[in-house]
Amino acid sequence: MAQFNLRLAIKYAEKFKATDITSRLNVSDKEIDRMKQAAELMYLPYDKEKNVKLQFQDFEQLLPMHLDQIDQSLFPLLLHYHPLMLYRYQVNKQADTIMADILFPKGNTKEQLIADYDFYEPITTHDSSLSKAMYAIAASRAGKKEQSYDFFSQAVKTDLLDLHHNTQNGIHAGSLEAAWQGVVYGFAGVVNNAEHFSLEPKLPSAWNSIKFKLRLHNNECLFTIYQNEVHVELTSGKACEVYVYDKKVRVTSQHVKEVCEY
Repeated sequence: MAQFNLRLAIKYAEKFKATDITSRLNVSDKEIDRMKQAAELMYLPYDKEKNVKLQFQDFEQLLPMHLDQIDQSLFPLLLHYHPLMLYRYQVNKQADTIMADILFPKGNTKEQLIADYDFYEPITTHDSSLSKAMYAIAASRAGKKEQSYDFFSQAVKTDLLDLHHNTQNGIHAGSLEAAWQGVVYGFAGVVNNAEHFSLEPKLPSAWNSIKFKLRLHNNECLFTIYQNEVHVELTSGKACEVYVYDKKVRVTSQHVKEVCEY
């Protein structure tokens, strides 16, 4: 994410270099060069033996922590163990590397996502209320429908059942938004940060349909997804293109609704 943001800043700094925007923001050529160097030096470590992206360099050399052997009363771990002790083990508080897979799907195969998921899911405590909804998305994209629905169900119950024992201090607004992402990016299979906007729906068997609106550039679309069918309706704007699995669908103001079977 840091690398992406730096490169995006460089892109727009160079695009508006001839204007007064960079001068008003006090962005110098030296600063842009330093951002380029920093972005080039960043990388995501990879364990070739296990074929997984690493949480950080040498993460694979840490000792495993057997979460199933720890008393449930000791969770969240950060409230009962010193961070310097936890950092010596392969244990995650929340979806981190898995979230990188979700945010940057380009070039990430399904096989890679499954490998990352199978490695990190057993060592993630989900102490953060944001974590389970992200795992719901990853599980859905990995084809693990039952696990996806289970994670999603737990995410939406965060405040309904006071799962973190602190709802009295206020609702987990971030968790609610993450649950919305679980529906749209998980079950609806929306991918909007790759080469083109696409959907790969994987609705839970208990659901008949889902419906939501999204704005794509200057267009607003209403998506209605059934178990084997997707309806795309242009509610405002002139035209847009979406992909349902590998099928390209173009919706225009003249042809308001498109139906695609999958």
